Amino acid sequence: MFPSQKQPPALRSVPWSSRARLADVRGSAAARALAVFFIFACAAVLAAARPAQAAVAPVFAATELIRSAQRVELAPGGSQSFTIGFKNTGSAAWRSEGGNFLSVYTFDPKYRKSVFADASWMNDVQPARLTEAAVAPGQVGRFSFTLYAPLEAGTYRETFALAAESLAWIPGGKFTVEIAVSAAPSIAVPVAGEAASGQRAAGYKALQLLVSDRQLSLDAGAVKEFRVGFKNIGRTVWKRGGDAPLAIKAEPGSNAYSFRDASWSDVRTAAQPSSPEVQPGELSFFNFKLSAPRSAGVYLARFTLTAGDDLIDGGEVDIPIEVRQGTVPAAVSPAGQAPLSNSGARGPDIRVGLFSPDDPARPVTLTADGPYRLMDGAGNAVTTLSGPTSVVFDPDSRTYAVGNGSFRQILTKYLYFEPADPSTIFEITSYENRPSWDQNVNFNRFRGRIEIFFALSTRRLWVVEQLPVEDYLRGLAETSNGSPYEYQKALVTAARTYALFVVSVGGKHQSEFFDLNTTGGDQVYKGYSSEVVRPNVVRAVEDTRGMVVTYGGEIVVTPYFSRSDGRTRAWTEVWGSNHHPWLISKPAPYDQGQTLWGHGVGLSANDAAGRAADGVGWEAILKYYYTGIELKRLY
Repeated sequence: MFPSQKQPPALRSVPWSSRARLADVRGSAAARALAVFFIFACAAVLAAARPAQAAVAPVFAATELIRSAQRVELAPGGSQSFTIGFKNTGSAAWRSEGGNFLSVYTFDPKYRKSVFADASWMNDVQPARLTEAAVAPGQVGRFSFTLYAPLEAGTYRETFALAAESLAWIPGGKFTVEIAVSAAPSIAVPVAGEAASGQRAAGYKALQLLVSDRQLSLDAGAVKEFRVGFKNIGRTVWKRGGDAPLAIKAEPGSNAYSFRDASWSDVRTAAQPSSPEVQPGELSFFNFKLSAPRSAGVYLARFTLTAGDDLIDGGEVDIPIEVRQGTVPAAVSPAGQAPLSNSGARGPDIRVGLFSPDDPARPVTLTADGPYRLMDGAGNAVTTLSGPTSVVFDPDSRTYAVGNGSFRQILTKYLYFEPADPSTIFEITSYENRPSWDQNVNFNRFRGRIEIFFALSTRRLWVVEQLPVEDYLRGLAETSNGSPYEYQKALVTAARTYALFVVSVGGKHQSEFFDLNTTGGDQVYKGYSSEVVRPNVVRAVEDTRGMVVTYGGEIVVTPYFSRSDGRTRAWTEVWGSNHHPWLISKPAPYDQGQTLWGHGVGLSANDAAGRAADGVGWEAILKYYYTGIELKRLY
């Protein structure tokens, strides 16, 4: 029974016959007193005449067991989901539908409009109903709702209670949440190239009103126009430009990267709003293209609405997509289509995770043989530098302190260094990578741009190099400089194909926002210093520029390994799953009498080198290990 004359909103409209169950018993005081005396007297007599029995469970009762947070901390205008779970200690089942469904109401006082009310609440005094369809006695039921912080800082205590609609408040269902709203939004530090920092944008909130398609079914390689509309239900104007430009971005680690189209402004930004500004209460549309991958399957492409580097609450877009008629798992798009279109003579860019310092607070120091620009995470040039520069990351504030001579700058976003001239070579002086065969050599020099960022998903600081694929291949260290030249050309062609395959699927290390690392698990890479000690490998790269392995007209995955025991393995022998018809077991006579060294699938380096030494050309070598393939030049 509700402990006051005021009832939950649903009770106010029901007939008196229903509400009578909750009203006080009417009548004279004397009659009520006599009735009570009679009932208790009879009960006493019955109790004395029979054995003691267990107490009967109340119809409705609850005991709190689960709470997502004892204290919720928010930035002004920020929001956070809160979940609480109760054990059903009554005798009646709880339900999320029907006339007596269970829900949460504001309490103390009842039915008040909370300053933390969110647009996703059922109404302004009722945050959420029971998550589960039904909760039997003894089971646990959960209630989840969003708390949307006011702009005024302070510590709040918000009280709520469970109710069975039109029937009763639930004993034991009252709970209080302590909420701290900070004096200022915390500093957001985005991961390099990430759709967002993981921070919620203070003062921003969106409500999805329409999408052009709830789900899609596409042929492999097909391009589809997609449209989504969001209403600005926050307290801040959305802007297409400025310090916090609005955009729809592919969510890190999701299948959205597999649907990148050449029309996207970068590999993660699919679209910006149709109008320059969107006032609170207004609707904005986002139009972008999805380019289906060459692999058949069912995908969930997830996109996120962002303001600058921060997520906007309510801005998630999930697109279930079925891709039909794909014949090559994770195949790269053909030449002339994304992501290889407009890539230039050196191929598309690839991101290489060079190293992650054991101590993220340890300075990363570098220099270059020419001037270079310091760029912030938004792509803005901060200054032009030369000579030694240090970067110190502060894990507590997630800021980057850059120093070069008298120059000092603290950046709250990730940063990168971009050479003023493409021929400029960076040297990362804090990085030691010396081979055992010559301690005078340090593989710490690199082409392209050098990026430094903290990956929120893994809590690691990373130094990443971004450069064209052809320049990346020049720094491969998968073979010695003196190995047979035809073998070198076969090897770099297989490595090029593999690298483009990885780029096409969004990289092997999506959670940390790079495509490949430098180890044998991906491809052994040593950068510009390797070019100096392996000039023949560099020549092999240039002599095979743009050449790739294809099967059925498409680029395919091309694994290779060190040595077999006399035969290579089929894909299905090692990795099972889908059959790759170009990767079947083949005799490897130059490996006879050896032990298997590696996974055994694809090209055996030792056997291929033996074939090349006996006069077999690089194209024939590739066609031997990768059955039924064709070689094509993409650029």
